Amino acid sequence: MKKILSIIAMYFAVLLVSTGTCTAGDTQDVAEGRDVWFKSTFGGERFFSFILPNPPFGLRIAFDQMLTWPRDSRFDEYGVINDPDCTPGDASTDYYDRCDDPESSGVIGIRKFTSQSGEAPLIGITCAACHAGFDPVNPPSDPNQPKAENIHPTVGNQYVQIGKIFQGHLALHDPRYQVFSSWAPGTVDTTLLQSDHINNPGMITPIWAVPDRPFFEVTINGEPVRVHRNGQGGEDDAGCELGALRVYFNIGMCASECMINHLANGPDGSQTPIDLEQCRSVCPDFLQAEASVEKLCAFLETPHPPQLVKAPGGAGFVDWEAVDKGRQVFSRACASCHSDGDRSIKHNVLSNDLIQPFSDVGTNSCRARTTNWMAGHIWAAFSSDQYKERPTGGPGFYRTMPLVGIWATAPFFHNNRLGHHNNDPSVTGRIATYEEAMYLLLNPEARDEPSSIQRTDEAVQLPTPDGVITLPARTPVAEFASTDPNSGANLCPDTIENKGHYFGSELTEEEKYALTEFLKTR
Repeated sequence: MKKILSIIAMYFAVLLVSTGTCTAGDTQDVAEGRDVWFKSTFGGERFFSFILPNPPFGLRIAFDQMLTWPRDSRFDEYGVINDPDCTPGDASTDYYDRCDDPESSGVIGIRKFTSQSGEAPLIGITCAACHAGFDPVNPPSDPNQPKAENIHPTVGNQYVQIGKIFQGHLALHDPRYQVFSSWAPGTVDTTLLQSDHINNPGMITPIWAVPDRPFFEVTINGEPVRVHRNGQGGEDDAGCELGALRVYFNIGMCASECMINHLANGPDGSQTPIDLEQCRSVCPDFLQAEASVEKLCAFLETPHPPQLVKAPGGAGFVDWEAVDKGRQVFSRACASCHSDGDRSIKHNVLSNDLIQPFSDVGTNSCRARTTNWMAGHIWAAFSSDQYKERPTGGPGFYRTMPLVGIWATAPFFHNNRLGHHNNDPSVTGRIATYEEAMYLLLNPEARDEPSSIQRTDEAVQLPTPDGVITLPARTPVAEFASTDPNSGANLCPDTIENKGHYFGSELTEEEKYALTEFLKTR
């Protein structure tokens, strides 16, 4: 792990001075922020080790199965990225890989800490556990044996099977097992543990070209701030620092001191908001996180989207004679949403970052229905006043996602379902997935939308207020995965995954082809 961090540090030090993204004086903050990204858990390991496996959660995440899986096929099995600075441990003496960094588990972003009992180590996760991935322009020849230079810190891991890791210690008939089985690779439901009772796995978004993104003027508790809009529905619209703190709460920071009590603390058993001032007074990990997120956000200003033309042989994947026509098609058919309208195409992230009602986009609505950022809910401190002032109280929208680097991040849609997961991070593999996803995006009649319904492969024993009921195999997961345990109501009965976003379907075949080729170059 030390090797990868030093190489990335040198890369960004050169990048910052040469591009002017930050001044040379900012380089130390960026380097420290990168270390936070890769290494810091802020105590979340106590949540995963001591709280989550016990009531009321009763969920033991299978970190042990994943980390003890043979290193030479770990990516194939789980989609995680082996730490290049580690080697396989001796099965007779080592529980995990042997690593230069004593807190590395052998997998990027998964950290291990000595337990007071001296038994199995405590396992925590960092931002890089999900957001670091293989560099699209410099992928490893063997994804199970990456080198430091093959790893991009913020591309988003399109291959990690988080659902598989979550389900590892559950019985097949447990409804949670079947829900986790329905999560596509490269997705996670960030409202699972701090539950809003809506099954809404979303893609792990890439983070790059941040300085080029549009700014928004919002207020937080009446105080004006100028921020970028984050979140797939614009929920984290209160700035990078607050958004990062919310993520650390999400992955277990200060769980016993500041978070658990708010999960069902309302008079009707509902959520109540995390109190940041109270947390400052009782949890040192929160104070440490607050002192770190400014540097973390300085680091997040630096990554650039991958350019296909810089990949070995990448230019050969583009039909350059079609690119100019594709640029014209994009300007006419796509730029009303996927352009900020203020800058040349060179510095345009291909999104205005505005939000659209999910009914207008037409895609599966569950990710847009998340309620945790609403007033009175657990993450209310992490959304703007404007978010809470929407007619819906906050939910119900999707943000127009940037299209820069889209050739490297297919499948498409917020749930990462439009296109085939080929588990191949090579340039050839990514382009194959991209081209299929673009074809399905622009030719919705080819999707066979009913077949995208996620179904159980076993009978499910479902607890209800009236007792346990048995649901037969092949039951649509959406029919029970978003059930409110108090009312029994289904909060998102939307079953079809690959529907919606029919914009562009009216183009001619020649125009669709040209658009596909143009977007490869962005």
